[in-house]
Amino acid sequence: MNINQLECFVSLASTLNFMQTAEELGLTQPAVSKQIKSMEEELGASLFNRTSRSVALTPIGGQFLPEAKDMLKIFYHSKDWIRSYYTAERNTLKIGYADPSQVHLISEILKVLVDNGIGKRLNPELICDQTDANLSRLSKGQLDIVIGIRDAKFDDSNITFKKLTDNGFLCVVAKSHEIAKSFLENETLPREITTKELWNYRQILSIPPYLLKSFYSRGYRILPVNDELDNIICSSTHEALGLASAGLGYTMIPEHHFVNNDALLVLNWTESPHAAFGIYYQNNLDKESIATLFVKACKNFTFQR
Repeated sequence: MNINQLECFVSLASTLNFMQTAEELGLTQPAVSKQIKSMEEELGASLFNRTSRSVALTPIGGQFLPEAKDMLKIFYHSKDWIRSYYTAERNTLKIGYADPSQVHLISEILKVLVDNGIGKRLNPELICDQTDANLSRLSKGQLDIVIGIRDAKFDDSNITFKKLTDNGFLCVVAKSHEIAKSFLENETLPREITTKELWNYRQILSIPPYLLKSFYSRGYRILPVNDELDNIICSSTHEALGLASAGLGYTMIPEHHFVNNDALLVLNWTESPHAAFGIYYQNNLDKESIATLFVKACKNFTFQR
């Protein structure tokens, strides 16, 4: 499989018209047909259903499309930085994180560097993946920084973990939800809640795979779940907060995944477990590197909710 085949496939999947794809790519229509045919022969599967009047993706073609787009994206990204490697000084900072909600925190730390006049030297690349996968990349030199909850099973003498703060779970619920009613009616009430008080309310669960391997998980449930209720399962904090905003239930999220939202009430969960939240980095960082400056900025950063 080559880039020309991928370009023809992705373009045709969009236009569903061989002539339009040929014009878009600066090719002839027979050339596009040849690329698609050779790609299908190589893969051993039909990617398009063709008739004299229409072109449509097959089910396997539809499933392959996102991967084809990713391959093209990686190719052009690599081509771009390789082309610029010898013409401009590159100061790439590759940061791994585990949940989209952490981007807000990362951006706040990067802002410290920008405010200190380092912006022109800074070229961040953010990689969202499970913590264990990002730590593997860090060990191989494919990442400069990994930010998140400490992974108790990770052990590499070449990698340092710097604890920045303790991370617990917060109970987050829409201000329109019944749980929030008493707190909003009486502002003197402590903003905290117990498992017993939550037990009869539906929970929106957001437990990403990486968290199951972390400090929180030791063979028991890290969150209390009333299985008799019709709870909702989410794959990310963003999804959980969105559904909580709609009033569909309450959610428990790690403290430093939360971004302020006027529609939501935040309560401290009194029985919450806690784990170290911080950054991983290579022991042998150059003292003048962008990664070292990021580590210093993290150490001096005031973590607030």
